[in-house]
Amino acid sequence: MGHGSLNPVGFRELAAWGLGRRSRRRVEGDSMRPWLAPGDQLLVRSLSGRPAAGACVVLRHPERPETRIVKRVSRVLPDGRLEVLGFNEASSTDSRQFGPVPVRQVEGEVTGVFR
Repeated sequence: MGHGSLNPVGFRELAAWGLGRRSRRRVEGDSMRPWLAPGDQLLVRSLSGRPAAGACVVLRHPERPETRIVKRVSRVLPDGRLEVLGFNEASSTDSRQFGPVPVRQVEGEVTGVFR
């Protein structure tokens, strides 16, 4: 995934989802516009290791663990924590409010999107 866009879901990602190697999440807010819009469906690969800066990830909200949020990893800090940001600053609750997050909060990396 490049910094500027997310890949549409292709055959390989659909096959991985069908085999249980991807989970599916639905976007519900505006925080990731213009990358993602409400109603977009995401395929998510379980995280193994630390995501790179620029990756789009699904994570547990640090203050509301029952809530899942989608953000872009802005940077990886020397202590291993992640700074995560939404693109739409006016609609995003992210590291600007709750600070950097531990990698263990991240459930997976977005590998494709249905629009």
